[in-house]
Amino acid sequence: MPATANATTKNGRPFHILIVEDSRVQAEILKHILESKGYITAVAENGRNALDLISQKKPDLIISDVIMPVMNGYDLCKEIKKENSTRNIPIILLTALSDSKDVALALQAGADNFITKPYQSEYFLKRVKTILETPVDPVETFPETKSIKFSHSGKTYEIAMDRPKILEFLLSAYEAAVIQHLEFQRSQRELRSTIEKINNLNQIISISNSSLKSDALLEGILQKTLSLQGFEMGAIYLLNTDKTEAVMKCFQETIPAYSDLQVLIGTLNLNDQLHQELFIQGISQFIFLDEENPLDRDSMILKELGAKCYALLPLTSGSSVIGAITLISVNRHDFSSQEKSLLSSISTEIGNAVQKNLLLNRLEIANDETNLYLDIMTHDINNINTGALGYLDLLEDGLTGDRKQFAAMVIKSVNQSIEIIGNVSTIRKMHEQKAALKPVNLDEVIRNDILRFSNVAINFSGTEAVVLADDLLGQVFTNLIGNSIKFCDEKPEIAISVGEKGNKILVTVADNGPGIPDEMKPQIFDRFRKGKSKKSGKGLGLFITRHLIEGYGGTIWADDRVPGHQDLGAAIHFTLKLAN
Repeated sequence: MPATANATTKNGRPFHILIVEDSRVQAEILKHILESKGYITAVAENGRNALDLISQKKPDLIISDVIMPVMNGYDLCKEIKKENSTRNIPIILLTALSDSKDVALALQAGADNFITKPYQSEYFLKRVKTILETPVDPVETFPETKSIKFSHSGKTYEIAMDRPKILEFLLSAYEAAVIQHLEFQRSQRELRSTIEKINNLNQIISISNSSLKSDALLEGILQKTLSLQGFEMGAIYLLNTDKTEAVMKCFQETIPAYSDLQVLIGTLNLNDQLHQELFIQGISQFIFLDEENPLDRDSMILKELGAKCYALLPLTSGSSVIGAITLISVNRHDFSSQEKSLLSSISTEIGNAVQKNLLLNRLEIANDETNLYLDIMTHDINNINTGALGYLDLLEDGLTGDRKQFAAMVIKSVNQSIEIIGNVSTIRKMHEQKAALKPVNLDEVIRNDILRFSNVAINFSGTEAVVLADDLLGQVFTNLIGNSIKFCDEKPEIAISVGEKGNKILVTVADNGPGIPDEMKPQIFDRFRKGKSKKSGKGLGLFITRHLIEGYGGTIWADDRVPGHQDLGAAIHFTLKLAN
């Protein structure tokens, strides 16, 4: 590599530097830093290899790690300094300086300087340049250097260096310690800044995750942001559906502002270049109003009102910009990289909160519409079905033969329609009410449901059990009895029995129908599961039944009325918890 002017000796040749480092990665880093400034480098992976290279060509400087295999940096330094031919080669030891013993050992080894790891490239190159440009005294200048002994941490060290070199080494050690201290202070400042950033974000996130309505949410987030970041005015804008402009949704101020300010900056036009960069490209804008720069309309208005600067930040959700927040101050903000980073993080959180709130609002609207449709279905359509049944009953009485049979089929279809609407209504109640379980008189519930099927033979001997359930327990018996009737060809006979199973109540609803095939028994309570029978419905009633029973803390299963004879009828068993 060609030598640069600041990396050559007086005779015009590049400086040669030997790197002694067992880590290939660290060696390459040092090599890159030095060669980028025009130095010629060679690399040895330990002290023994370094001595071999030195015997072939003496370098102008040696930079050595301390901890290495075969021969460490201290021993390498001693070997070099005890030979007259090499003792004037300056040596820099790279050390972590984790202990004051490092300084003592480096002095004892005869090192000229040391640099602490990790190091900054600028400081490292500065030290290298200073050492290389410092004149080296010939060996004969101090022919009788006396050794100095000293004790440190219970150990005696011996230094064979002249006083100027010792002083130079100690000054470099002090400089390294100062750099470490400054680095520590910088890290502390960054840590405090990071903690402050996290605290500020957490405060905004706590508001974002609250259950506030849209307007209150935006006002709360904006007020907190102004307070935490030292701005006096601010606004939140959301893009309209056409994405031609952003409309102000909320404005906050901590000092009195011009009364018509909200009107003057109430919309942001996307035709402006500044706003195009903000909304289309998602680029944050940081504007200083005390500089002689061309200003757009909004900036001129704010400057006239005494503002010194403002920030325009996109509100994003995923990869889409959905709005913007503007933060205005009558004091100058430096908009440092840290402040910009924090403001960007805040705007991202606000964007997520706004998007979540918009989705919740849409969900609420959709839920209201769904409830409206359900109300129409359960009330208005049911009224029509009830009226139709009345007329069909009258019509059936006056018909005979096939026509009477056709009328009965129509009546059955209307009843199925009423059943489906009833099931949908039950599902709605299951999701809306979530009522706490309470003691329920099981006998009363069963007898009330039997009354609904007065034309069917239902055998029930009664019970004194009180179980934990809610007002929807009756729907369980309605569904099971209705299901038995639907599957019985003629003269359905249904038996309801109540007993005990451990510490729970066991209820059985049995019929004389065609029974349930063994392979279908585990599946009949699945939602919309169709059976093999031509009379099988969509299974919604049984799905509701299972959902209710499990909600009461019980279990439900299908079996044969006569064990081992599935063709002699079905039996549905379920358990309920006893009320204490």
